[in-house]
Amino acid sequence: MVRADNFSAVNDTAMIQAAIDYAADNNVKTVELIDRDYSITSPIVIKEGVLLKFSYGSRFIVSGNFRVLELQRNSSLIGAYIAIDDRAFNSPVIYLDGKYKYYNSWFKTQVKDVTIVNWSGSHKGTGIHLYANGPGHEISFVPFENVKLVGLNIGVFLQAVQTQGGYSYVNANTFNDIVIDDCVKCISLVSGETIPNECSGNTFSNLQIQLSSATTNILLSNGQYNVFGGMSWDLSNVSHNRSLVQFTSTSSYNVFAIRNVPLSRITDNGRNNKKEIL
Repeated sequence: MVRADNFSAVNDTAMIQAAIDYAADNNVKTVELIDRDYSITSPIVIKEGVLLKFSYGSRFIVSGNFRVLELQRNSSLIGAYIAIDDRAFNSPVIYLDGKYKYYNSWFKTQVKDVTIVNWSGSHKGTGIHLYANGPGHEISFVPFENVKLVGLNIGVFLQAVQTQGGYSYVNANTFNDIVIDDCVKCISLVSGETIPNECSGNTFSNLQIQLSSATTNILLSNGQYNVFGGMSWDLSNVSHNRSLVQFTSTSSYNVFAIRNVPLSRITDNGRNNKKEIL
């Protein structure tokens, strides 16, 4: 284990990146942050094989507009508290790119015990963005656990883009114990229904979704066999009467079981999607 604060650099961002680079180059597995605020002004890449671990009092305070943390294959993030303190911010906070080919279930990539809050009041930015756009670009079997996403434009965004030849996937990922609070769009899956570009077989369990006057959409889903389960709260806070859940014409065999959403607020243009409303 190495401590980021033992490295010399011109600012906090460069210091943390230097520690990560050292760990990746020297077969050190963990970079640890201490109990203080870190000013983050440019992107940080967690290199393959490295865990970035926050102490209980560690916080990122983000200024600027950029991807905050990009996780390469076999890298992990645990214990992060990330605050967006700039109304100009409109980027992903946690970003995974399928070009790194996260495709084996035994890879160690994970995101756990993370809080992301946009306290600037802008309701911009994306909490978690999984993106695949290229032949063989894949993000699969990555677990996200105990994550809180607050005050953002999109809470969780899964995206698979059709490419020239080959397949791109964002499939078989798990999201457990996720809180999405005061976000404009809570969960979005954008893809085809199936190959060559698909977001399928992803499971969202124990969701707690707190709706606000900023919320326009709980779920937009393409793809197949995705499962969404949990609770939504305070529907009366939403300032419009339109649909809050949309299953597109390129969706099928998905399961929606988020309570407190009436059928009248669900639009289903897909095939064989199941709505469990109590």
